[in-house]
Amino acid sequence: MKMLLMVMALTTVSDHAFAQAGALYDAEVNNKTTITDPAEAIKPAEGQWMAFSMPVAAGTGSPCCWAGKWNGTGEAGCSLKPEHESYGTRSDSPTTDSVIVYSQIRRGSIVSLKIVGPQCPMNGHGAQVTWIGDIDNTAGLNWLEALAREDEPDTASDSALYALALHRDNGAGQRLYALAKEQSGSISEEAIFWLGEARGDAGFELLVRLLGELPSGETRRRINFALSQNDSNEAADLLYTIASSDADSEQRGDALFWLAEEYPQRAEKMLLHVISSEQDEDVLEQAVFAVSQLPAGRGDEILLQLAQDKQMPSVVRRQAFFWLANSDDEETVTMLTELLTQ
Repeated sequence: MKMLLMVMALTTVSDHAFAQAGALYDAEVNNKTTITDPAEAIKPAEGQWMAFSMPVAAGTGSPCCWAGKWNGTGEAGCSLKPEHESYGTRSDSPTTDSVIVYSQIRRGSIVSLKIVGPQCPMNGHGAQVTWIGDIDNTAGLNWLEALAREDEPDTASDSALYALALHRDNGAGQRLYALAKEQSGSISEEAIFWLGEARGDAGFELLVRLLGELPSGETRRRINFALSQNDSNEAADLLYTIASSDADSEQRGDALFWLAEEYPQRAEKMLLHVISSEQDEDVLEQAVFAVSQLPAGRGDEILLQLAQDKQMPSVVRRQAFFWLANSDDEETVTMLTELLTQ
């Protein structure tokens, strides 16, 4: 019934406003389609929402919102008001060629940014919305990058990074690369993530460059996770290489974990090799933890073997016992109890 009421509400919006402002309803739309640079619309839209259409890369899922649990069948549609709702894309989300970017403006600053697909119903709750339509690609990228760099409270930096990652223009990846290399802290790490998650083969190539350019540390280690999310055919190979031979032991250990998470069949042989040959205790601990993450009970099976092997380094056996004790499998716990009482 709620969905029916929503559909009925959508039909009350004029065809002109609906076609231009996506599936926005219950809003006062002010068309300013002569403006092609979002930065130039900030002043005219003061105290309102500004919205524009942005082209996205092929295969992009259409972002929308769901009430209730993420995996539930709750009502679809977003709101310009702050509301508790699951946001993003799901496995069954349709693909889209563009998204609508809504930005709330207060005292000349963007305090909220929402990115949704053009068919995602957006409840304006009576808000005033300045619609500028299709924008110039370079101007749009400049605006999003500037907003992403505003890593301050009450800004929309994270959402701007997300929008930048989705943008169809090849320059979006280069801008994420620049943010990853030039900035520190959360901006750099999030930019690295989006290079892996959203930029495909081009993102992979930029991650390779960053791997060779960034100093050892937490930000560089973020590349491992980004590779695990990248759909390039070479991403798994590079992650394997990092785990095998990177000069930074923490980078190697972290790569082992992501191999086990995303490529468990390939990771198993490597993990056993590392456990039998690695000298660094921190890497050994990470390798045993990665073993514990292997699916279908295989991790517990290997851990039991390691725990019983008196030829193994003490750090390996100790960690194997620890992760076995944390197992949810009753049979594994029973076998561990028998092993401890022998």
